[in-house]
Amino acid sequence: MPEEDKEKEALQKANADLEAANHFKMHLLTLTSHQMKTPLGIIRGYTALLREGFYGEIDPRAKEVVAMIDLRKAEEGRIEYQMQNLDFVKLARQAAEELGHMATSKGLNLSFEGPEGEIMIYGDEQKLRHVIQNLVDNAVKYTEKGFIHVKLEKKDDAALFSVADSGIGIPADVKPFLFEEFIRDERVKREIRGTGLGLHVAKVFTEAQQGKIWAESDGEGKGSTFYVSIPTIAASSPESSSVSPR
Repeated sequence: MPEEDKEKEALQKANADLEAANHFKMHLLTLTSHQMKTPLGIIRGYTALLREGFYGEIDPRAKEVVAMIDLRKAEEGRIEYQMQNLDFVKLARQAAEELGHMATSKGLNLSFEGPEGEIMIYGDEQKLRHVIQNLVDNAVKYTEKGFIHVKLEKKDDAALFSVADSGIGIPADVKPFLFEEFIRDERVKREIRGTGLGLHVAKVFTEAQQGKIWAESDGEGKGSTFYVSIPTIAASSPESSSVSPR
């Protein structure tokens, strides 16, 4: 057989082998995808049950991990928010008090200040609870001594929630990126466990409910204050619905 024909035959065989390998790869991917649908569906189902408190309240750090699973859905606009009329005073007080033992165990003075009456908002109770507890939990983690003061007040047409502490403060170079993914203060990475996603998740959840979240600090060692502002509602607002924010 001439050399040219041999090369042509070898090339045809290589192309056939490559096509067969590609066909096998596509078949394998299709099969794997099909087989993975059931376990992934189970994972999503149990994640939702944990998130909604079906098995009872879970540790705030565990809630953060659950929120990480939901974060991609939130950013893609696929997460649903169970919106309803809420008394933000009651929600904020309960959410803060649930973390009181963490502050006490560190010798910190945790206090709550809020009005006697209601401040009504329209939001998702579980996701706002996550936001509140994330901010209080952070204050406990980053404060070695002193106080954590949780406050809720009405400012114009908004409910203003804040968590002030006497902790390590926020460096000027970190502050602009504080609510981005995987941002953590280099000073505490080794001492304090964290994912760098907690504040980002809080931002996503807050803004999806027409709210704002921000932080203020005079610098390192001077404590910090985190704020969440949620629009208030009139008593005639819708009582409940399930919506996607985007």
